[in-house]
Amino acid sequence: MKHGLLIFLVAVLAGCATKAPVQTLRFHEQVAGNLPASHVRMVVVPSTRQHLAVDPEPTLSERDVVSAKLEPSAGGDAILLKFDAHGANLLAEMTTRLRGRSLVVLVNDRPVAAVLIEHAIASGELLLTGDLTDEETQTLVDSLNKVTKRKPESGTPKPEP
Repeated sequence: MKHGLLIFLVAVLAGCATKAPVQTLRFHEQVAGNLPASHVRMVVVPSTRQHLAVDPEPTLSERDVVSAKLEPSAGGDAILLKFDAHGANLLAEMTTRLRGRSLVVLVNDRPVAAVLIEHAIASGELLLTGDLTDEETQTLVDSLNKVTKRKPESGTPKPEP
């Protein structure tokens, strides 16, 4: 009996050790740098060395993404993000308000892009290019698509493969 329990525990722990960690994807709005410290988070975007003040709370996250896929672009692969209805509405509203300011994208709490908003994005889709290696880009896409498979649809959870 003890050996059976031990084998079960080893199998469970080995299975847990091989799972890739979930990647986080957060979108923070640029804010005025003269706000109180509790309302500002300072970030440096590596590719441009921009120092930007952002809202410490993200407006959008990986939970708002319905699908992610690699798209070829001039600087390497980009990620085409498609948002759910809630995320698409937030994206449209936010990009309307942020015209002329930046939307800062953090992956695993690391700034990877600052997108200058020139017009509202009403399509519910965003092409993300950032300071990510090809491997990091692929890992993010895979992780985002795993998160979307776990989302409930019409109140029923989708089964894990």
